[in-house]
Amino acid sequence: MSKEDAYRMVQEAIRQCTVEESHHCAVVVVVNEKENTVRVYGLNITEEDVPTLLLEAAGEVAEGYVKNMEGRTLQ
Repeated sequence: MSKEDAYRMVQEAIRQCTVEESHHCAVVVVVNEKENTVRVYGLNITEEDVPTLLLEAAGEVAEGYVKNMEGRTLQ
């Protein structure tokens, strides 16, 4: 996926969160490696739900990674 494709996907996700009476929410994590900072923004979500969403997303990413690695052989 190109940077432009990823950017368009993020824009669409944000658009879905900002529509009146939307059932979509998003958590955006911005990392600045130079300054060693991390900023977390929640859209259409309560502050208390952000950690839970981040944990669920991390779990899904980890599960997908494990599935991709299953069946691979080391050479």
